[in-house]
Amino acid sequence: MSHPLRGTFVGNSIVRLADEGVPIGALSRTFKIPYDSAHGIVRQALDDGVIVEMPAADWPAGSRLRQPTTAPIRLDERPDFLMRLKEAFGLTPAEGRLIQCLMQARACTKPHLHAVVAPEAEPKIVDVFVCKIRGKLGKFQVRIETIWGQGYAMTEENKRRLMARIGGAP
Repeated sequence: MSHPLRGTFVGNSIVRLADEGVPIGALSRTFKIPYDSAHGIVRQALDDGVIVEMPAADWPAGSRLRQPTTAPIRLDERPDFLMRLKEAFGLTPAEGRLIQCLMQARACTKPHLHAVVAPEAEPKIVDVFVCKIRGKLGKFQVRIETIWGQGYAMTEENKRRLMARIGGAP
């Protein structure tokens, strides 16, 4: 039996965000619905094959303490690093610069990434780049995390995986 909110704006939004990895507890609080209702919507989407995995119950302890950098990001010209990213993952130079930013900082805001990666393009290009990069890196278990409403980050473990794949310094 389908959940009563499935197919509504709220239900569709919950499914979309759950597919992006937003935990059920965060969805429950955001949409001001009981946890069991949010869980039911996501469980139904999983059962229907709309999403491929159940998100976590909630954010890990302390995860809200991480803040993206607000300092201007300066990238050193590193053609060797960008070339290794291209060879290992098929990243374009702009995608490589975005990865280089994430490797330097604990987290980066979208405006800062936009200023470094493609200031001549629309700001939404950052999201497009992250989507494409995730597809290329995901095959190697290297992930980019979303800091909702703020920007993106890579954990130290993901940075190590990326560097192990390409070798050398960022």
